[in-house]
Amino acid sequence: MMLYKWQKECLEEWEKNRCRGIINVITGGGKTVLALSAANRLVNRFPDIRIRIVVPTIPLAEQWKQALVCSIKSEEDYPGFYGGTRKDSVDCRYMIYILNSARSTLSRHIRADLAEGRHVLLICDECHHCQSRENSRIFDFLTPEMQNSQLYFSLGLSATPFPEGEAGLLEQKIGRVIYRYGFEIAVQDGVISPFFVSRVAADFSEAERNVYDGISHEIRVTMGRMLKEHPELRRLEEGAFLRGVQKLAAAADYDPSEPAACFLLLCYQRKEVSVLAKERIDCCLQLINALPKRERILIFCERIEQAEAAAQAIRREFGNSVCAVYHSRMNKNARKRNLDGFRDRASRILVSCRCLDEGIDVPDATTGIVLSSSSAERQRIQRLGRVIRRSPGKNAACLYYVYIRESADDRTFLPDFERCRCFDLEFDTAARCFRNDFYEYAGNELLDKLKTEKPGRQEMEETRRCLLEGLPRADYLLDREIQRQNAILAKTKKEKNYWTVMQSIGRYF
Repeated sequence: MMLYKWQKECLEEWEKNRCRGIINVITGGGKTVLALSAANRLVNRFPDIRIRIVVPTIPLAEQWKQALVCSIKSEEDYPGFYGGTRKDSVDCRYMIYILNSARSTLSRHIRADLAEGRHVLLICDECHHCQSRENSRIFDFLTPEMQNSQLYFSLGLSATPFPEGEAGLLEQKIGRVIYRYGFEIAVQDGVISPFFVSRVAADFSEAERNVYDGISHEIRVTMGRMLKEHPELRRLEEGAFLRGVQKLAAAADYDPSEPAACFLLLCYQRKEVSVLAKERIDCCLQLINALPKRERILIFCERIEQAEAAAQAIRREFGNSVCAVYHSRMNKNARKRNLDGFRDRASRILVSCRCLDEGIDVPDATTGIVLSSSSAERQRIQRLGRVIRRSPGKNAACLYYVYIRESADDRTFLPDFERCRCFDLEFDTAARCFRNDFYEYAGNELLDKLKTEKPGRQEMEETRRCLLEGLPRADYLLDREIQRQNAILAKTKKEKNYWTVMQSIGRYF
């Protein structure tokens, strides 16, 4: 199994830490391969070992199964599965558990393994899910004596860094965070695709704005009442403030006549107005229309209603076969059929809700469109991770983050790399097109320069066409060598002209 440099370094750190610990590695970086390599090392040292793998979802379990089948050396090591209605023999060397089923069973199984003197490696994928009171029951086998046992090994996998102090329970049960591998170095190492994030500003309709402003006024009035009754809230920062309000609302049994409960309800209602703003879907349709037809597009929504509405709008505009939808209200077979259809290129657009955020491997997706998003950094990193995996022929990935400028939406998607990989677009509702002030300024400079060379009318018009085509895309930000190669490999004169103009406009950035 060929390993990246980071994977070799990580395995060394893990072994130095007695084969225990948590790693934070971006989605698409190769966490599964790393974990399988760790398991293989222990299998070679301890032939009696049992590998127990815990994952949060069935699709992620299926991906682990495929990875294991490709890596095992003997049919005797074919992985077992424990979750839902399927419960294979726990005597399998490799067992994959769905977290909901593992709560009440995994600890008992591991305890039996250890009692028989067997070595055990516990792998927790997306390990942040294991922190809740219910889910942490998988660690009940870890008595104080067992914490120092030479039989127990552990590996926690997460695509997102833990905030200060948040990993406390997991560090006790799995081990400390031993390795971090982020976006910047992964791009430099060629582990993930180069990527860009576009912040796309959209607007409310007049009716939506009036509703939003009305709710905002009620929120201000309600907050005034709440702070008057509970002045201690004034001293709290945003996160602690919200937790304090939630505690007060729970104490009042969420009675909407009480200020804290009323405040939370109003905030939810205002968020709904923003999330379901009509302009988001209109903007999405124009983005799809502006992108090349070869693009493989994932669309992320916060609400199932929005996902269904977006899918219907896309089908009306571009045809039924173009788009599939994937969300938790669909039955398992329908979800699998639509996901497989996207992977097999039966459809080129997949609209989803949160159930696609974690663990779904679609490496040839080139574009993501976030129609609406929570403020959680973990969710945003996971969504970016869906489009940055390397795939043959993928020059770069782009994620478009749509926000409503008059709302409380975050303007930035992920602050850590906004400066170097982000470009801004504004959706012009009336003209049904996009604006990019700096790009348009650079385009005018390029046209003025071209005029001095006294080009023909046809050449000027072709340059304008290419500039207009490139405005909503990230092609002008690509590495110059990639632009040059695309121009050389272009199959048509129009395509060659486009990449030549992208090379010229790219020099301004």
